[in-house]
Amino acid sequence: MDYWSFDQSAEGIQSVLSKPACGAAGADLIRDYHAMLRDRGAPVTHQFPAGEVTFSENGEMSLLYWHEGQLRAMEGDSQEAIELFRRALKPPEQSHAGWNEYVLASIAFLEGDAVALAGEREALSQKIAPGQSRINLAVVEGLIACFGRTYRDAYGAPECNRRPKS
Repeated sequence: MDYWSFDQSAEGIQSVLSKPACGAAGADLIRDYHAMLRDRGAPVTHQFPAGEVTFSENGEMSLLYWHEGQLRAMEGDSQEAIELFRRALKPPEQSHAGWNEYVLASIAFLEGDAVALAGEREALSQKIAPGQSRINLAVVEGLIACFGRTYRDAYGAPECNRRPKS
């Protein structure tokens, strides 16, 4: 399965994650899929209606570290999640819309560091240009609102959720 279908379509990883109690299995599947991409070492691309996009020249996909890390965090494996989140950090010139600040805020939450979490929230808010999505900022605000709870709760419990209603 190509990367975009695996990561973004209902037929890919979401088909596993939509089943109850399959978070750890989904994390393992992402890990194994990512290893296959890296072993292959080929460019990771997708053909969109507006043209082809190259996500990676060599199979290394930081977003897959992020998605695996989120699942590990949801399952309560904070240490593994932190390691994966660190691997999801991008070089500063590729950290668009405060990506690195979002990742660092998530790490601070998992480490139980409220001061760092608040600092990354402020830094993130400064990196979002007018008109850009504020979804990651809303997630961080939910982590702050429910600081001290599990990542699963702080990310998704109704009383923690600060993401715009769809």
